[in-house]
Amino acid sequence: MTEKELELRHWLNRAFYADKKARALELLVQQCRERAEGLVRASEGNDAGRSSTSKNGTEAALMKLAEMEEKAQAQKNEAVFISAEIQNVISTLHDDDLEAVLIHRYLLFETIDQSAVSMNYDSSTIKRKTKLAINKLNQNDLECTNSFVV
Repeated sequence: MTEKELELRHWLNRAFYADKKARALELLVQQCRERAEGLVRASEGNDAGRSSTSKNGTEAALMKLAEMEEKAQAQKNEAVFISAEIQNVISTLHDDDLEAVLIHRYLLFETIDQSAVSMNYDSSTIKRKTKLAINKLNQNDLECTNSFVV
């Protein structure tokens, strides 16, 4: 496999990693939300002797939650943008079969075996068609990989 093919495969994998990061941030938001809700519940019962420290802690947790929600949403938006960018490049193949193989591999994040089952092909056929599609994209001399530094 040539350096350019490896670079193109790496570029196509960006959607996988962007989606993975978005899911991780969403879990972090959920964790922050649970902590903030716990602090709010704990401070609600102590209104009489409520200290400014617990109020500040609750406010800080709610502010952190809002910050994490904003980061998670930005990452989701980036993942959607990257997926759309990759889909646009894949569509330049003008070959429905090769496009479908790359969609299964790089946008649906399926393994070779999962793609083979989904498409009713043998695993070796998926490997061969993936390599063929990558070679065809390389021949198109797309400048997509120039925007992404390895």
